Amino acid sequence: MKTSPMWLCLLLVPGCLMIATPAGSQGTKAADSPVAVNGKAPAEMSKLYPRIGHWQVIIRTLPGTGLPQGGIDKGVATITSGPGGYSVVQDFSSHGDGGDEVGQSYTWWDVSSKSYKSVWCDNQQGCSEFTTVIEGSSWSTELDGVADGKKVHTTIRASMTSDHNCIHEEVTASYDGSPPRTETVSEYQRVIPGVGQDKQPSCKK
Repeated sequence: MKTSPMWLCLLLVPGCLMIATPAGSQGTKAADSPVAVNGKAPAEMSKLYPRIGHWQVIIRTLPGTGLPQGGIDKGVATITSGPGGYSVVQDFSSHGDGGDEVGQSYTWWDVSSKSYKSVWCDNQQGCSEFTTVIEGSSWSTELDGVADGKKVHTTIRASMTSDHNCIHEEVTASYDGSPPRTETVSEYQRVIPGVGQDKQPSCKK
């Protein structure tokens, strides 16, 4: 997000990039995701496993101070299970009007605080730590920082479709207590390696 709008999801999606096996339609349910677990990972990790897989990402930046005309960035994300299933790891890259970004994140269930914790690092703004709240197929993250001398409160909200093939994410920001405004809108679409375009999952409604 810049405060890096491109994280996702997929933190995801954010949380966000392992080969997903088609299930039913082209979807990949949590139980179908190839996760290496040793039986000791917290049960709460099961809420993160549906994000595992390969994703294509389109990030639309609305007109603002940084990009007066707005802009489009395209990227890819690969989300895998960390050792023992105790975390999910995202590798992300994008290019476009927002520049070239390469990032990586780790997300896990923190037993002591009873919350989902993440660390995100990228080539533009360094590293950040944050907490994510997950409710069903939706999740949100709130962050506070400073940009150009202004206090910035950033909110990231994302939701995943029931077939686990698509993620919609919006990033809003409030500067010095001003009303929040939407800065970026991102769409994530699952990609299944080795499958023809006509059989890939679709996010068209």
